[in-house]
Amino acid sequence: MSLTGQLHGGRLEQWCKESFPNTQEVVGRVVAAARQAGPPVRPRGQVEPEHWADVGGAFGQRFADLVDPAPPYAALLGMIHAGWLSWEQAHAQAAAYPSHAELDAERAARGLSLRRTPDGWLDFGPIRDRRTVDPAAAAVMIDLLERTRAYQTAHAPVGVIAGPGAEAGLARSAWVLAACEGIHRSGQVDERLAHGLRAGGTAAELRAIPTEPAVAEMVALVDRLRTARVAQELAGQAEQPAPGRPWGVAAPTFVPNWADGDVLIGTATSTTLIDIKTVINLSDPTRIARWCWQILLYAWLDTHDLHRVRSVGLYLARHGALVTWGLKSYAGFLLGDLDPDLLEETRRDFLHVATQVILAEGGTFPL
Repeated sequence: MSLTGQLHGGRLEQWCKESFPNTQEVVGRVVAAARQAGPPVRPRGQVEPEHWADVGGAFGQRFADLVDPAPPYAALLGMIHAGWLSWEQAHAQAAAYPSHAELDAERAARGLSLRRTPDGWLDFGPIRDRRTVDPAAAAVMIDLLERTRAYQTAHAPVGVIAGPGAEAGLARSAWVLAACEGIHRSGQVDERLAHGLRAGGTAAELRAIPTEPAVAEMVALVDRLRTARVAQELAGQAEQPAPGRPWGVAAPTFVPNWADGDVLIGTATSTTLIDIKTVINLSDPTRIARWCWQILLYAWLDTHDLHRVRSVGLYLARHGALVTWGLKSYAGFLLGDLDPDLLEETRRDFLHVATQVILAEGGTFPL
């Protein structure tokens, strides 16, 4: 399972219901922020059911690229699962991203096993799993990854929102990478990509799979990030780094293969953990409650303070609304009590329950 899965009917969902009696007040603030932001970005006309996850995943990838010039770790793992890359090829591709430029040759050879934190690296060690790889598919994926990196360097280095034409190109690559990430998350090979690869499709043909309306919608989501001045606010939290310098860390790992966040924005001493949501409808308080619990629990899982999380937040991408809280005050809001002793007691109880759950699910905790 995962933390996300646990919050959908698992032991930790029940723990949160019992432990955070003031959840609905926090949910109300999220809903109010969306309403104040104005009309959301919507798709053009009728869309297929998979449209929402496709666009949400692609926007999440584009947001990550804006923040951190890091490898698309989950997408690379999805390619490995599908037999479209070997571990060695994935390590080499990961090491080619700007975030890994500082690594020596020995560590670069394990690029996929290394994850950046605000002030260092996490090393998940060697991976010896072997899978059958389709050489033709691997060549296509390597071409896609190399062309995408070159395109980003030329048109939208980290910290830069490009013009609509360049963003449309980035959206197509992000769509393919998000589909590969979906393979890693679900364990199911994306048939749209698989069909294209079986037919001898090229990287360009894979990038042509998303429709023009879907691409236009992804471009609009990026533009909303700019026009709502959220990008400017996030850059400020990162102390206004120069173009090409990261705003933080994408896909921070709190528990390997069990709890990965979306982005950390900030500095080596203080970050804001932000989860990105691309829903339109905010009428389901139970769903929003899970979001609210999840961002706090991610931070609480960082028992060694590797990620320097001092604030948490939600970015409602279709509304252009960013809602953030200081970490300790946020925990107090959910509890309905700011007493420091109660906060610490609740956190200890969570870590006790979470440790049991993670170990029962075959995970390792803490890092």
